[in-house]
Amino acid sequence: MTNPLSTYFRQPAVYVRLPSQGRWYPPGCIELNDQGEVGIMPMTAKDEMTIRTPDALLNGQSTVNVFKSCVPAIKDPWQIPSMDTDALLVGIRIATYGESMEVTTAVPKTQETNSVQISLQNMLERISYEPWQDTMTLSNGLIIKMRPMSYRGMSQQNIKAYEEQRLIRTVQDANMSEQQKLEEFNKIFSKIGEISVGSLADMISEIHMPDQEQPVTDKTFIKEWVYNIETKIANEIRDHIDNQKDKGTLPPVDIITPKEFVAKGAPEQYQTQISMDNSNFFVPKSSRSRNLTS
Repeated sequence: MTNPLSTYFRQPAVYVRLPSQGRWYPPGCIELNDQGEVGIMPMTAKDEMTIRTPDALLNGQSTVNVFKSCVPAIKDPWQIPSMDTDALLVGIRIATYGESMEVTTAVPKTQETNSVQISLQNMLERISYEPWQDTMTLSNGLIIKMRPMSYRGMSQQNIKAYEEQRLIRTVQDANMSEQQKLEEFNKIFSKIGEISVGSLADMISEIHMPDQEQPVTDKTFIKEWVYNIETKIANEIRDHIDNQKDKGTLPPVDIITPKEFVAKGAPEQYQTQISMDNSNFFVPKSSRSRNLTS
């Protein structure tokens, strides 16, 4: 029997064009409309609680659950390329609370704070949709094909980085001799290096050699190669990735400074970056106001 209330179920409230343009998703993982967009539905009450759960936020599961709930066009949110996450999160907030968001910033060169309303829709329109360059030629002649880091990769890296930082704090506080601390620090920093190298290998999908017709696609071989390349080659790859890190990210917001703060030495205009911290970003306007004044 069809639920008579089904016509009152939530529907997509906004449609968002993804910076990736749907690339790097596995086959069948995403369904774009004719305009190349995904529909985004407002969060439910359960979603609101989920996305601010600290333990689930750490491993990315809460955000994945909300992606599943609000963006049904993406079948496996763990596969979302990193460059799409900001656009999707902003879209979910717009669908849930509207396109206006109150932001409180520190006014440069003063001790003052300034609360302003910003347009999230305007920020979406200013996101860079320049294509992510997935092919590069190294100085040793190899041609590699890459993909942006997936949301799963981002989450795993965050967890590992958090654990390593936690271990560092533990060693600092431990009752150890300086020699023992040094040995423990060396182990920890070695693991941090492994995280960095592992993340690099996960982003490489294939490697073309000048004297071979078929590229190397075996992930075990690729990871072994990354572990054995010289620093110069690794830095070439990292530079290629770093040069594209702003693609898909939210641009800074231009803030017009109130005249009373300009009189105190503040510039007439300044910029601020919107934090994507879920515990603060996904809070309705009234709650944000209460939090700011409490």
